[in-house]
Amino acid sequence: MNDRIMGTIAMICAPALLIEELLRNGQENPLITGVASMVFMAGWICSNAGMRRMRAAGTGKWGRAVLQIQLVGLVLAFMFGFFEATGLLGRESIIFNITDAAWPLSMLWMLVVGITVIRARRLSGWQRFVPVLCPFWLLIAIVGSIVFGDTAGGLLGLGYAAVLWILLGYIVLDSRKRVSAVPEPAVR
Repeated sequence: MNDRIMGTIAMICAPALLIEELLRNGQENPLITGVASMVFMAGWICSNAGMRRMRAAGTGKWGRAVLQIQLVGLVLAFMFGFFEATGLLGRESIIFNITDAAWPLSMLWMLVVGITVIRARRLSGWQRFVPVLCPFWLLIAIVGSIVFGDTAGGLLGLGYAAVLWILLGYIVLDSRKRVSAVPEPAVR
């Protein structure tokens, strides 16, 4: 699959969490939650693959490893969506809990990915900062909930997430123009 297709898939999948929230309307619905989780993760996996192809995190061992570690977390989080949607494993299952934990851990690891992308200087301009900004949707949702109430704050955070992950997909889609010729800083 080429970067344009992966970037397009990532952009289409990016608003899945926002759509989930709108569909659930504050009610619990494991099917909607699970499907939205899988859709969102499928898009994020495409962005991750595109970032690996363009070596956005650098050309060294760490640059490759940081995105590989992220991929493992994303696949586990995708599996959570499957287990949530199907009810195949219950909440008492260790596998369910490991895959469920992969969600927040993947978000936290995205900070590491983002910092690595900034330091690698392989993306130019604003594109370098998108990966590090992606995981701040939760903070925005929390602050938004305090200021505007739970529903509005949650929608604000999820809207932010949709926009940032769309931008991440766009970077992959248009990767040939985005990769900088700036060499990586020397590792000491």
